[in-house]
Amino acid sequence: MQVLLGTSALLLLLFPGSASLWTHEGRWAVICREMMRSGDYFHPYLFDEEYFDKPLLSYWLMIGCAKLFGGLNEVTLRMPGIVAGILAIFCTARIGIRRFGDAAGLTAGWLLATSFFFAFWSRQACSDMLNLAAIVAAVAWSTERRERPGLVTSTVFFLILAVGALMKGLIAPVLAVLAIAPDLLHDRAWRRHLRPSLALAWIPAALVYFAPFLAASSTAGDTYTTNGLAMVFHENIVRYFRPFDHQAPRYVYAEFLPLYALPWTLLLPFVVWRAARRWSALSPDSRWTLLASALIFVFLTLSGSRRNYYILPILPFVMLAIADWIHEAPGLPRQRVAARIAACSVAGLLVFFGIATPIANSHGDTRTLAAEVRQAAEHEAPWPEWRVVLYDTKPQMGYYLDPVVRARRLLTIEELEQALREHPRTIVVTYARRSGLVEAEMPGAKVMKERSILPGSWGKSKETPEAQVAFIPKAKTALGATPPR
Repeated sequence: MQVLLGTSALLLLLFPGSASLWTHEGRWAVICREMMRSGDYFHPYLFDEEYFDKPLLSYWLMIGCAKLFGGLNEVTLRMPGIVAGILAIFCTARIGIRRFGDAAGLTAGWLLATSFFFAFWSRQACSDMLNLAAIVAAVAWSTERRERPGLVTSTVFFLILAVGALMKGLIAPVLAVLAIAPDLLHDRAWRRHLRPSLALAWIPAALVYFAPFLAASSTAGDTYTTNGLAMVFHENIVRYFRPFDHQAPRYVYAEFLPLYALPWTLLLPFVVWRAARRWSALSPDSRWTLLASALIFVFLTLSGSRRNYYILPILPFVMLAIADWIHEAPGLPRQRVAARIAACSVAGLLVFFGIATPIANSHGDTRTLAAEVRQAAEHEAPWPEWRVVLYDTKPQMGYYLDPVVRARRLLTIEELEQALREHPRTIVVTYARRSGLVEAEMPGAKVMKERSILPGSWGKSKETPEAQVAFIPKAKTALGATPPR
């Protein structure tokens, strides 16, 4: 176990700040910084917008790391996800050890640790790996204590669910309960848990879960109108049954599960084939891994709101099923094959995170663009004179530019026109696909484009619709009103 956890820590802690903030990482970064500057840790803001879409605990963990290590940056923002990844590997191995023995349990941990997309998402500043870790921790606790039901077992289980629900939402307790459901239904094991102590076991968890929301509500005053519990209902229940965004096709998880399970996708057909041919001969624990995976897959597929990475929580259970198949009997050739794949995967991850990512990100991406934009702007005027507007784009550049006056995010051209009239010395950042609209509003402005980090195009302008483009007004433009179009 020590070698497994040590290797996992090495893979996940290898230059975690080398890459610029990616997609929704910028959202966590901006919200955490706003909390730290305002001293208000109960009312999240995304720039000047109220943003209670996620519970508070993931922000608090990142802020705690920032205070512990001396500053908010890519490393401290990603540290909670890294720790959660290591915890998930440990819990997966413990589940396997308890159900299948030491060899299969440790193998399951190695399979998870060497899955590229598991390692990738563990190194992201968001709540998804925290969510996964809470789910597998609850299942690990249930597995460890399944022969010892009682007040302590139930209380700790509910507390883990409460903490998980404070990471990303109600999805953690729902998926954890679905994962242990086959265990509870087998031989009516659920009856052992129906004890008088169960009536008391949920109370500490309820207090832990509701405390942040009650604190946020009681201190909101008249300036913060968003209700956290109302957003829990909107972002979880409403989103599941009546989605308002993130509506990927129903087959998205069937499409992306093989990708997310790489390189161990190569062994999945053998696991499925064994289950199809010999289901009745499988042990209850062997069937459990497959049933838990199937229940999670079906539940996520039935949701109206789907994104490919929502499937991440299935990975520990898929890896347990593969590890069980690998160790179906002692001395099988498949065990040597798995060891070689794992060794190659460790080497590949070391090269990717330790060499390729630092080198590639030194040639471009949003962090580099922000430094270049600020340098160019300061040639025109001192930095405190500048404002920053993000026009219908992601928040990373607002975080990296860090203007003296809080950046604003605008969604309409009318709002942009008004912002430029109010403060002509305004840097505007947008997607490349929107750059034509901004260019019409800012004739003569200096245009700076995000540079590619892909081999073969290092340092060249990124030619994708999602690339970031910054517009810096010239001094003669900034001194007066916005010229007419």
